[in-house]
Amino acid sequence: MGTDGKVAEGVEMPFSWEDATKMYECMVRSSVYDVALSEMQRQGRITFYCTNHGEEAASTASGAAFEPQDMIWPQYRELGMFLWRGLTTESIVDCCMGNEGDEAKGRALPVHYMLPEANVQVVHAVLGTHIAQAPGAGYAYKLNGEDRCSVAYFGDGAASEGDALSALNYASVLKCQTVFVCRNNGYSISTPVSDQYAGDGIAARGAAFDIPTIRIDGNDVFAVYNGVKAARKHCVENKEPVLVELMTYRVGDHTTSDNSSAYRPEGEVESNIEEGKHPIDRFKLYLEANGRWDAEKEKALRKKAHTEIMTAMKAGENKKRANPTHMFTDMYDELPWHLKEQHDSMHAHIQNNRDKYNTKAYRDL
Repeated sequence: MGTDGKVAEGVEMPFSWEDATKMYECMVRSSVYDVALSEMQRQGRITFYCTNHGEEAASTASGAAFEPQDMIWPQYRELGMFLWRGLTTESIVDCCMGNEGDEAKGRALPVHYMLPEANVQVVHAVLGTHIAQAPGAGYAYKLNGEDRCSVAYFGDGAASEGDALSALNYASVLKCQTVFVCRNNGYSISTPVSDQYAGDGIAARGAAFDIPTIRIDGNDVFAVYNGVKAARKHCVENKEPVLVELMTYRVGDHTTSDNSSAYRPEGEVESNIEEGKHPIDRFKLYLEANGRWDAEKEKALRKKAHTEIMTAMKAGENKKRANPTHMFTDMYDELPWHLKEQHDSMHAHIQNNRDKYNTKAYRDL
C-alpha cells in the first residue's frame, strides 16, 4: 500500500472488511489512549508512560496475523496487538496506575501489561530478557507437533542485547517454532541506528544465524499482515524460526522521561508524519477510497475512545492500591524464613507508624 492509500496492481485485501475495520479502530484507539495517558502522566496522575505513536500498524497488523493459540512475548510498544487480543481499557489504566485492579497487583511499572487468558505474556522491565524465553516455548511446540508458534517482539535497541543473539542462536540450532518480530523504529532511546550498528538493519542477523528472514514496510497494514502471516505459516509448517524486521518510525519520545527534541534533527518527526506516511493516515485513505470510512465515523470513534480512557481513569482513581503484602506473594509456595522476617518487619513498621502513612488508600491495611 502506497502513501496515497492505493495498493499495487493485483494486490487484494488479505482480510475481511470486518477485520479491516477492527484493525483501524485498534490503531486509532491506541493513538487516542496514548495522548490521554501521556497528559495524565504530566498531570501527576500516573508516574510513567510509553507511547506507540507511528508504530500502530506494526503492532496491530502483526498481532492480527498470528493465530489465537500462538504465545506472545511483548516488549512495551505493542498496544495495538494487546487491543486486538482483547485487553480492556480498564486493564490498561489499572496497570498504569498500579491499583488493586492491576493484574500485577501494583508490583510492575506502568505499561507492563499482560493478558494470559489470550496467550500474551507480561511485559518485561529488563530489556531483552523475554526474547530468550520465546524459543523455549517454540521448541516445546515443535516437539509436541502443535500448530502453534511462540512470538518475541522487540526493538532495534533490544536487538543489541546479548539475550537477543542467544535467542536467535538457540532457535536456529534447535529449529524452534518461533517468530521474532523486530520493530526497527530508528532509535534505541536517544541512540539512532547509525550509532547502533554498521549494517542496514537487523535482517542481516537472520542470515548469519541461518534463519529465514523478511523485511517489511512496518507502516503498511497490508504488507505487515501478509508478511507476518507468511512468516507464521513457514515457521509452523517447516518447524523452524523466522525473523521479521518491520521498518517503522518512532514518532513520540521514547517514554515520558525522554525529550527527543534534544537529539533528533529539526523537522525529522514532521517529515515522517506527512499525510500517507503515518500508518493511521495511510490505512484511513484506503478505507475512505473504498467507501468504508468517513469523517463522521472518524469523529465518533475518536470521541468514543477518549470517553473510554477518561471513564477508566476516573474509575481507576477510585480503586484502592493493592496490599503491600503482595510484595511477598506469587513467588514461593512457602515463604523462606528471610522473606518472612522482612514481611513481618514491614507490617510491624506500618502498624507502629500508621499516623505517618495513608493506610486508607490500601486494601485491607
